Amino acid sequence: HVVIDPDGCRVSGGEPLARKDIAELTNAAHLAGLYTNLITSAIGLNAQRLTELRSAGLDHVQISIQGVDPTRADAVAHYKGGSRAKRDAAKLVVEDGLALTINAVIHRGNIAELPAIIDLSEELGAGRLEVAHVQYHGWAIPNRATLMPTREEFTTAAKIVEDARKRLEGTLVIDH
Repeated sequence: HVVIDPDGCRVSGGEPLARKDIAELTNAAHLAGLYTNLITSAIGLNAQRLTELRSAGLDHVQISIQGVDPTRADAVAHYKGGSRAKRDAAKLVVEDGLALTINAVIHRGNIAELPAIIDLSEELGAGRLEVAHVQYHGWAIPNRATLMPTREEFTTAAKIVEDARKRLEGTLVIDH
């Protein structure tokens, strides 16, 4: 499933690494003068695949994580070993000199891990961390009571982000 926005600047939909032609799509975007950003779960992003994408003109990689506790993160992602694969892929991205963003979708089940998520992003060498709270539409509506943090948890998270922004200024940009 691929969606191209009306002005033709963004291709999105599904897991891009599942496409056999992702390098060709990346190269076409690169040749058209577009900034190329792979937004991925990172499952299947190995050294060979990264080299192929980098050669095709890849500029940036964004890896989504579900938290720092591997057991819980793998359970949320429904992929045993996914947490390790994501960390390994992030390491490859940074070693290859590409820009790395970590995207952490925050909900009641992992909001307490926010300080560790910030530390992990710094440890992995990310230049940006997106702290993205669950958006309550679609499947999240019936799960809202389970997913939505309390007001106190959210307020604490906001303070953690502000403190980290000051501490990591010039090292890690945190979007919240």
